[in-house]
Amino acid sequence: MVREYFSLPVYTMFHPSDGFYDMKYEKKGKTSIIFVNLFLFWISYSFSKQYSGFVVNENNPMGFNLFGDLATILMVFLLWCTANWSITTLMNGEGKFKDIAMATSYALMPMIFTFVPASLLSNLFVQQEAAFYTTIMGISIAWSVMLLFFGILTVHNYTVAKTIATLFLTFISICVILFLLMLISSLIQQVWVFVSSIYTELLYRA
Repeated sequence: MVREYFSLPVYTMFHPSDGFYDMKYEKKGKTSIIFVNLFLFWISYSFSKQYSGFVVNENNPMGFNLFGDLATILMVFLLWCTANWSITTLMNGEGKFKDIAMATSYALMPMIFTFVPASLLSNLFVQQEAAFYTTIMGISIAWSVMLLFFGILTVHNYTVAKTIATLFLTFISICVILFLLMLISSLIQQVWVFVSSIYTELLYRA
């Protein structure tokens, strides 16, 4: 069961073009893998923050927040998928929001497999060996970025140049969305302060 469930994501790690093609056009991917991979990435990422060796761990253990990490991961994931979907819709992309989410979750696989073993190994490293940990983590992140690139290229049926342009515009879109969210949040706070001041004033007059 587990082997069948993860066979395509693992295959995609080493054969990204074929794997994403099967996911998109052969309908071999499972939508539920999105939630499974996000859960596994949350566990591996939080484990890395908490249990990496002190020579490589720059996080404050006292400030560790498991559910805060989950909220951050979900926010970044949804923000990325929404921004990419909004841009590719305008650029004749063939991928649906579900396809983008699945491709992104597949791209997390190298980090899911790497973060926990690298964190455990880091506890055996001395300061001079910390570069090995940095290299391992860097390779896994670069691998995930490469998979994300091929995933976006395949699900939208883009050329390489158009995929690069799309990714650039996606980051611009993320900045715009964050700006709008901050603006809306600020306006809501101002309205709340205004309503509270009126309510307080009415109480004093009454």
